[in-house]
Amino acid sequence: MEADNFADLILINVDRGVPLSEALLMHDKWLEDKGIKHTNFAVVTWSDWDCQVMLESECHFKRIRKPPYFNRWINLKVPFREVFGAVRCNLKEAVQLAGLAWEGRAHCGLDDARNTARLLAHLMRWGFRFSITKSLMWQPPDRPLTWQQSPDRPLGANHHPLKLKQPLVPLVQYHPSHVDPGKERQIYCFCGVKSSKRMVRKPGPKHGSFFFGCGNWTATRGPLCRYFEWASS
Repeated sequence: MEADNFADLILINVDRGVPLSEALLMHDKWLEDKGIKHTNFAVVTWSDWDCQVMLESECHFKRIRKPPYFNRWINLKVPFREVFGAVRCNLKEAVQLAGLAWEGRAHCGLDDARNTARLLAHLMRWGFRFSITKSLMWQPPDRPLTWQQSPDRPLGANHHPLKLKQPLVPLVQYHPSHVDPGKERQIYCFCGVKSSKRMVRKPGPKHGSFFFGCGNWTATRGPLCRYFEWASS
């Protein structure tokens, strides 16, 4: 019976929701009203999946114009592992490892967002300085992530961070192209994966020409990013 009630509750939440296009407009207006939209802010997530795959593919599939500030983000897993060591854990476990009590229900979008924000604020109070960890648009490396412990906020007794390496994580962890001496040139799309080489089949002046596109392209879904480069002849 409890399972049925839980399923009914989830369906009610879905029915009360709004379409993705409307949600993005509401979010954009909220940023505008709060005076955030035109400032130097960043989206923060737990993992790259939300912005790199899910939102990108949904907007592409539904032909929704995605606000450009979703094209770069901070994956909180990166700074968390710099502070707490290379520990593999989910968001709830990370919150608890940081000494915080989890609030709400795990995997509930709103509760996950609130707990991500709490974990972010917790790391900020410890003196961690953040920078963009991933982007769908190539950018040159910027300042690395750095962590400085605040003297008046010591870490817990059970905390054993790894020694930080320099440099840590650049602004973007991939490049559109990479050349190794003696090896064939490797092309990477904006998703950070090896680009796929395809041929133009549509009749026209470029018919038969080869180009590099999104490495996550499929015939049913299409590309996940807009990377494009003509292959050299």
